Amino acid sequence: MRGCRFVMLAGIVGVGLVVGCSSSTSGKPGGTAGSAGAAQGGGTSGGGPAQGGTAGKASGGQAGAGKSTAGAGASAGGSDAGGAGGEAEGGGGGGVPATGPYAAVKGQRCPVESVIGVVELGGFPSPYVQVALYNQTDPWISDAELSTPTCEFHHYTAGGCPPCDAGDVCSLAGACVPERLTIKDAKLLVSSGAAQREYTANPTLGGIYSQIDIGDAASSYAMTLSWGETEVTLSALPVASETLTNVAVNIEGDSQQPGALDATWQASAQAAGAFVRTRIPINHHAAGPTFTECAAPESAGAFHADAAMIDPLAVITGLEFQGLEHVFVAAATTPAGCVEFRFGAQIFVFPQ
Repeated sequence: MRGCRFVMLAGIVGVGLVVGCSSSTSGKPGGTAGSAGAAQGGGTSGGGPAQGGTAGKASGGQAGAGKSTAGAGASAGGSDAGGAGGEAEGGGGGGVPATGPYAAVKGQRCPVESVIGVVELGGFPSPYVQVALYNQTDPWISDAELSTPTCEFHHYTAGGCPPCDAGDVCSLAGACVPERLTIKDAKLLVSSGAAQREYTANPTLGGIYSQIDIGDAASSYAMTLSWGETEVTLSALPVASETLTNVAVNIEGDSQQPGALDATWQASAQAAGAFVRTRIPINHHAAGPTFTECAAPESAGAFHADAAMIDPLAVITGLEFQGLEHVFVAAATTPAGCVEFRFGAQIFVFPQ
């Protein structure tokens, strides 16, 4: 089926624990220093809604336990941050130095199975920042089962574990492993020009959410994300706009049996280096983090997922497409896993 009836524009929407608190300061930026849950409400103190850190939604980017692979970044339309997600003991996993700070590299994305954190900045002209951050990669997400050059299908099947002890969960590999926990002591320093603000995680739930009052859609933002003895820095990164020309999402069939999916748009020189991405979760009536994640440089003008990567998501009441994100990205590899920054906007476009 062809065409697209309408497009609505909004801020980035994703998953994760997003209630946070913040304090405001001003002064010079602190050197080089951005799904997280729905960005709704909240201010600079006490923030947005508390939402669970479940995997498999639009942009939460949760990842697989203890893996050190280079998955989605290479096979889903861009370079990746490489060997993320190894154990933190013994000098860092995957050849990652045991001590930081760890610099986020612009234009790189985290392999899906290696993500421990996602930092999002969007929602202009009323911008917000939100952080979903965990102590380890997600034990229910591993290597992609199917892939195209721009998309990956991740399939969750409950592992066959004996009863696990309290505080453990049954991993995708069928082993009892420590459950994934949110980071409660995270701090995020955001700088734009000479102004800066600091935000802190909710001490009970983890996660950071706050509206921000520095810069605008034309600004670039530097960030420093820190927790425990770990520090991740990001030099100034621009924000991709909500404008994506001639955007359309087409499926072969209907919502119940969608078949292959193609997203197309017109590339723009004004957003050189930006990406277009989405995460399509399995229908909410089904349990577990089964999803297809797609990403391509904006300059590519398209991404494609085969029918075998889309049809399994459309159970019970049909496909639940989450829209597209137009973002500038950066990624940093730490001993515990990969942290990805996404600055931009979500475009709600519906498959036709």
